[in-house]
Amino acid sequence: MRFDIKYLLLLILIPLTLFGQEEERERLFVKANSYYSSEQYSLALDLYEEIAETGGISFELYYNMGNCYYRLGQTGQAIRYWEKAKRIRPRDPQVNHNLALARLQITDKMVLPEAFLPIQLWWDLRDMLGASFSFRLSGYFFMTGLFLFILPRKLFKKKWLKRLSNPLIIILSILFIITLSLSLHTRHYDKTHRFGILLKKQVEVKSAPRDAANTLFMLHEGSKVRILDKAGTEWVEVSYYDDKVGWIKQNQIGDI
Repeated sequence: MRFDIKYLLLLILIPLTLFGQEEERERLFVKANSYYSSEQYSLALDLYEEIAETGGISFELYYNMGNCYYRLGQTGQAIRYWEKAKRIRPRDPQVNHNLALARLQITDKMVLPEAFLPIQLWWDLRDMLGASFSFRLSGYFFMTGLFLFILPRKLFKKKWLKRLSNPLIIILSILFIITLSLSLHTRHYDKTHRFGILLKKQVEVKSAPRDAANTLFMLHEGSKVRILDKAGTEWVEVSYYDDKVGWIKQNQIGDI
């Protein structure tokens, strides 16, 4: 009986503890927002970071942290946290607007050749919709197509209505395949591609993970790089738009 009571108490106490933590995060968030409104950005940021350390991750938290860093003149950290917010809501207009403005201020501006149009459209859809929204869209197209497939055969007696439903079902089936494929591709891309934002004003990218190695090229605060590998706890191998690869210090980059 004692064994059962112990586990019963755990079942009661765990939800109460989680509820208490959520209440505390909400209190800190409101207080941090009041600091932000009064332009006390450092104080607001301290509280936002405290919330993040307890696992209170949200779009609003990352977005506000990006705003604080931007107001404090730390463009790299601002871009980093806006990128984190964008991963949660890829289509949010305000965070995309902020990122576009911040990128105008960074030193490194790579001009890429235009990709083949269908590939570029696919990439744009991936970045705009994200994995979760694409998956929800595929579910909508599937259920609507299934509804149109079943309903005319049960309710509609006129042949022209049945004929009209057939092309719609084909279109919905194609849209279902596209959005489901996009969702799966985006999930795979997110798992296999890790990115970071450079946080220092100027970063020397080395040919090997050691200080004495040759400097291959320079990058600057706010640039987005892909993280390829790590060497211990001090060095990270990165690529800048795939064609420039080298090593930088771990403390020079923040993951997103």
